[in-house]
Amino acid sequence: MKQILSLIVAFMTLSCQGVKIDPAPMSGIIDESDEKTKVVKKLAQAYQDGNFDIAKDYFTEDGVHYFNNVEYTTEGIIEGYNFHSILFDDLKHVEPHITTMYYNNGDVFTNHWSDWSGKSKITGEVQKNTFHCWWQWEGDKIISTKCYLDPTELMEEVALYQSQTSQEN
Repeated sequence: MKQILSLIVAFMTLSCQGVKIDPAPMSGIIDESDEKTKVVKKLAQAYQDGNFDIAKDYFTEDGVHYFNNVEYTTEGIIEGYNFHSILFDDLKHVEPHITTMYYNNGDVFTNHWSDWSGKSKITGEVQKNTFHCWWQWEGDKIISTKCYLDPTELMEEVALYQSQTSQEN
């Protein structure tokens, strides 16, 4: 009886506050403490530690991944993110926000946005950028990712690296 009374009180409280649950397909719930969010936090830490190979445990082999609008395979995106640790020391996601959205239509995405910084191994300068990524889930596996940021300084760093390695050879 106490449970029923508690449910009635909770329902009345929500009703009085004007909370409306939207049943539209692209509405849903956001969860910051679920397992999928924890996995993306773990992947973000692995990137900062310079070893994104852990993503192989969570990505599907046939995944489709994007850096801005350039498409990569799962293997290609992992290699790309690992390459950042060749270019930079002290990789950081500054004050990241990571949450998982469970849409009413069944889609599940973890959103990850943050500022980024890394210290160039060539010049010693610290680069900063802002990025937004989403990670699309199917069951317990990530089938797709998409990350957006201004690549200008990153591409300049890649060019410096290529110039330096070509001079060494």
